[in-house]
Amino acid sequence: MLNAIWVSMGFIRWPIAFSWLAVVLITLYSASRLFGWSAKPDLVTKAWIDAVVFWGAFGMIAGVLGTLVGIIIAAQSIEAAGAVSTPLVWGGIKVAMLSSATGTLLLGLSAILWFALQFRWRILEARAAEA
Repeated sequence: MLNAIWVSMGFIRWPIAFSWLAVVLITLYSASRLFGWSAKPDLVTKAWIDAVVFWGAFGMIAGVLGTLVGIIIAAQSIEAAGAVSTPLVWGGIKVAMLSSATGTLLLGLSAILWFALQFRWRILEARAAEA
């Protein structure tokens, strides 16, 4: 099933997949800087934390773009075919919506990860200010 979703997303699957990979890798890197023995609230770590939500938003924008392009292609196909069945139309729209759904899921996940990393960074910052 996942393979069918992957293939049906068309060309936009690559920017979305890159965004997923970026969110995961940047989150792991940021977490290693925030939860290690020498964790400190430096600005470089803060920049990496903010990159998590950027790549989540980029995935969402790519997903919306994929949906728009998919609906345009479906509309052109319907126009060229003339009369088509309702299930065929909704099947095309369903496929077009997969990229938006994936991008929205990525944005939601990246927002949660960003919040958790940001929270830890703020705790480290408060501890450094108290010391």
